[in-house]
Amino acid sequence: MRQTGKRRLAALLLSFLITGIYFVLAYQSIPFIYDINDDVAMRNVAAGVITGSPDAHLLHMKYVLGLVIAGCYRMIPGFDWYGMVLIGIMLFALAMILYRGLASKQGLLWKLCYSVIALLLFTCAGLRHVAAFQWTVTAAIAGAAGIYLFYTADKGNRFWDWAEEGIGAFLILLSLAVRDDVFLMVLPLAALCFWGKYGSVQKTETVKGIQWKPWQTLKIHCKGWSITLEHMGILMGLAAGILILMGAEALAYSSPEWREFCVYNVNREAIMDYYGLENYEEDPEFFDSLGITKEEAENLQRYSLYLVDDLYSEKMAVLSEHFREVYIREHPLKQRISTAVQKIDEHLGKDSYHPVNLLCLVMAAVVLGFCCGKNRRQLGLAIFLTGIWALYWFYLGYRNRIVERVGFALYLLMLLTMLAIWYRTVFLENREKGAGSRREKLPGRVLAAGACVVLALLSGPEWKSVKENNTERRDYNLEFLDVNRYMAEHMENVYFMTTFSIETYTDNFTISRDFAFTNLLSVGGWHTFSPLENVKNEKLGITDPKRDMAETEGVYLISLEQVNLRYMDRYYESVYGNEYQGMELVDKLDYGERIFEVYRLHTDSQEGKKK
Repeated sequence: MRQTGKRRLAALLLSFLITGIYFVLAYQSIPFIYDINDDVAMRNVAAGVITGSPDAHLLHMKYVLGLVIAGCYRMIPGFDWYGMVLIGIMLFALAMILYRGLASKQGLLWKLCYSVIALLLFTCAGLRHVAAFQWTVTAAIAGAAGIYLFYTADKGNRFWDWAEEGIGAFLILLSLAVRDDVFLMVLPLAALCFWGKYGSVQKTETVKGIQWKPWQTLKIHCKGWSITLEHMGILMGLAAGILILMGAEALAYSSPEWREFCVYNVNREAIMDYYGLENYEEDPEFFDSLGITKEEAENLQRYSLYLVDDLYSEKMAVLSEHFREVYIREHPLKQRISTAVQKIDEHLGKDSYHPVNLLCLVMAAVVLGFCCGKNRRQLGLAIFLTGIWALYWFYLGYRNRIVERVGFALYLLMLLTMLAIWYRTVFLENREKGAGSRREKLPGRVLAAGACVVLALLSGPEWKSVKENNTERRDYNLEFLDVNRYMAEHMENVYFMTTFSIETYTDNFTISRDFAFTNLLSVGGWHTFSPLENVKNEKLGITDPKRDMAETEGVYLISLEQVNLRYMDRYYESVYGNEYQGMELVDKLDYGERIFEVYRLHTDSQEGKKK
């Protein structure tokens, strides 16, 4: 028993060492970037860029994780803690996957082969998401690694057995902390794997009753059958973790301001992400009933939320309900099912998913084929997991909401879950049955050698592709960093940026990074009208964004050169009439591929204040 503990401790330390070396090699070779703007916005909240001090209300991530990230920014400034945490979660998942093989009872050559395959597989499937990171895939990798570690945990040392399964549960909780939508995809798969490992159904003479041994076994007797669940401590620990995360979340957003904003934001997401918006001309009576003018309806479509009067109230809820009804009416059930099939077909063969989609589908086919006729229990589990995975695809296609980051999350989740079944079937259950003669091991060795060759052939081009893509995006992001420097040099001013001028830019990640309060505001975004944004407006002296843009001295509008701003002219003309004098180009920022233009809006009211 003591030798088992020493072996696993050594394996744990070695797994972290290998992971650390892998990260250093990748970080020195490949530019690391933020993949999407949502993460940049959450990073800015945590780092204090929004309000001037670090804040844990990341909205899309759970508050407890926000507390950890914001606390790091507060206690040890000068580092990009948000990026380090997301990258760290994925690297921790890799370390646990490596640990599984290094801690096994197999020989040294087997462990070496396992480690090489794990690193090559991670390069093929996970490197691009570490080097261009974002929260959705991070949550999926954490949850998938948790399932893998839990389901492949061996017996031999009680402390380490519980520790491994506990870390697996912790990784699953991390998926909830990072993104709850992904956790909802992880949880059913994790529940099936728990049942596959510790659940059983047997005939019994007991007619009815429940037997409960605290933290260990639960037995439910009903109509001649006995349902048994063992290792209930892990299940109860996971449930306790969920309650803590959700309880802290409820308390963090319990103020009237946050409750109102969260309701508003749910309705905003429903419109922007699912139902879409109509033109004013398609239903003028509806818009007029809400007091939304033709110009304001156009502003909504262009995500200029600040340029709609009294939007942050019950108005967004009415808009959401209306456009939901319109969407259902215009997309009948048959059409939505057809769209789902088309979307699934498109994403199963999409080139941008290569090679992870091929690896996932091949692994699923191998596991199903291998278990067929050999291990009915594992075959049943694999079939159920595949069915749920297919249902996820169908539901997302039905909602017309399959985006690449969610597709990657599904592929990675399925890949690691199937690998867990493979590992348990081949290296744990077969070993327990006495399998393992030299002749029986030969096909496995050939398969392992073939896997190494295939993964090596795939990982080289993938590494090169990630490097080229990230280098191009890093250079592109430098333009926006220059724009930020321009605004920092004019802190006496306030700059509003049109929403679509920022959507293609993210940010570059560096471990060492200083963050400061900025004088940049967006004309619209998911954080518009939030209590945090209200604090920023107050600090910048903005009382009414839509009017301050036109009437207040020192308030400017920044937009990409090719963005047509006539919609804003039309809006301000509808508000001010002949008093609106138009936009004056006061500066041009040419930092690379695209040109940013700085405008000042003129009205007679502004001119009167100047006099």
